[in-house]
Amino acid sequence: METATLWEVTSEYRRTYPLLQEHITSDVVIIGGGFTGIASSYHLQNKGVQTVVLEQHKVGWGASGRNGGMMNTGYKLSAADTIKRWGVEEAKRLDQYALDCNKAVEEIAKKHQIDCDVRMSGHVGLSKNKKKQQAFERSQELIEKHFGRKVRVLTGAELQEEMNSDYYKVGLMDPLSYQFHPLDYVRGLAEVTHDLGADIYEQTKAIDVQKTGSTFIVTTEKGMVEAKELIFATDGYSEKITPELHKGIFPLASFVIATEPLEKETLENLIPNNRNLYDTINLVNYFRRTPDNRIIFGGSGIGYPAKQAFKDELYMLLTSVFPRLKGVNIDYFWGGIIGATVDKFPIIGRTAQGAYYSVGYTGHGAAQSTLHGKLLAQCILNEERLNTTFENTPLKTVPLYTNKKFLVSAANLYFRMLDKLG
Repeated sequence: METATLWEVTSEYRRTYPLLQEHITSDVVIIGGGFTGIASSYHLQNKGVQTVVLEQHKVGWGASGRNGGMMNTGYKLSAADTIKRWGVEEAKRLDQYALDCNKAVEEIAKKHQIDCDVRMSGHVGLSKNKKKQQAFERSQELIEKHFGRKVRVLTGAELQEEMNSDYYKVGLMDPLSYQFHPLDYVRGLAEVTHDLGADIYEQTKAIDVQKTGSTFIVTTEKGMVEAKELIFATDGYSEKITPELHKGIFPLASFVIATEPLEKETLENLIPNNRNLYDTINLVNYFRRTPDNRIIFGGSGIGYPAKQAFKDELYMLLTSVFPRLKGVNIDYFWGGIIGATVDKFPIIGRTAQGAYYSVGYTGHGAAQSTLHGKLLAQCILNEERLNTTFENTPLKTVPLYTNKKFLVSAANLYFRMLDKLG
């Protein structure tokens, strides 16, 4: 049922990389050719550290090329939750780090002339439940008081100025979020990184990891890499090759539809200010305009790969939000997996063997992975870190992790029920 992604079809970057078919050595081997893996390689290469990136499919094949192209501020946790857990000062530093993550993507794209449509757009978190206004006002108060920046609660005519729909009753607008073409960014950064001297291999699945003395040995189907350090950059696609990640990562399926190209007048009427828009329910729905005059609409589904039922549900939601789009054709439908942790917070850590990892972005990986790649490089080089909170947060074991398929389905059904009850 799944079609090619909109990002794949419209990508400007087409460089390919070979299959590993020999025994090689390097300073660092990185498993995973998405945002985190490529960014880690980029930052290490800039420090003169030789890296090898192993990608099971193609660069950006996973969540990095399947997301909605939104780099929203903050974390899955609310401002109140962040302050409650870490205190005001650390919450303030975390908020600034999230802002720096967005800026880093923009600056890297500009520096290396990566054509990925990156732009500051702002976002609006939405709710159908007018009672959510109180929670939004609380978030506004905390963000302005402790983080020193302005956000706005929107209702009535002000909300209509952001989206021409009666579906939602209240919103919280943050002007500092970004949009971009995610696949062009990761592929463009891969080209830059490769030109810096990194070895990148595609269609090269890591099937075994061993450590002999101080050396990691990663075996692939037709080759082998020996390196002093290892980074797992697999997040939601982490498998049993990494026991700690298999136990600690909750894989969540997300699906996206993209409409046929629409009249510019229609787009400007429906989403006048071209913001990132998302529903603040448990199973988040998200939507935005694209540079080629479409609307993409995404949300969670039960299981993976994509099925017709998920496409139908997303179309129903899209036309409920924007009744004017009833009858519009859907040109693309795809899905992917994101990684979440028990604490809904990204974590940088080390396995029992000493390999590094960065996982659990919980829907914020497009924004945060570039600087997390820098944090991983700083860990390996034993440099002072931009932020150590991610390292100091333990990766907890997911309950019933041995039966994740059942767990994911049960959780989806549970949260769907809560969302319907409001």
